Amino acid sequence: MGAVRLAKNAKLYRGPAGSQATVEMTNVRDLTLNVEKDESDITVRGSGGWEEIAAGNKKGSIDFQMVGKKDDADLTAIMTAFFSENPLAFLILDAALTDDGKGLDADFEIMKFERAEDLEDAQIISVSIKPTYVGRWPAWV
Repeated sequence: MGAVRLAKNAKLYRGPAGSQATVEMTNVRDLTLNVEKDESDITVRGSGGWEEIAAGNKKGSIDFQMVGKKDDADLTAIMTAFFSENPLAFLILDAALTDDGKGLDADFEIMKFERAEDLEDAQIISVSIKPTYVGRWPAWV
């Protein structure tokens, strides 16, 4: 494969909180990895009329969709974690680990579990997750 990373080759893994996720999730449709920094205003009178900022804490979240399959272990794990308020480990990579994939590794809290039931479509589950601390800090790997 060339230098371009194709979205279809990206990977999402899940596992128990406290260790790196190893179970590849295959029932995932569109996925967005959001990483941004907070801004701290450090503007002073001597800044020549320009607002100045300093980078604050990094924030991350992952939003993805799954097809509502009856016996899907990944969907069951996410639904169970959401309703029991237990975090899970997730690893989101732009390619497989064996292909030098890069991305966010952390324990995550399931923040949204939404089911769409459009008349002419499969049930689509929309999930949002955010890093939490359960013995290990979020890391870019």
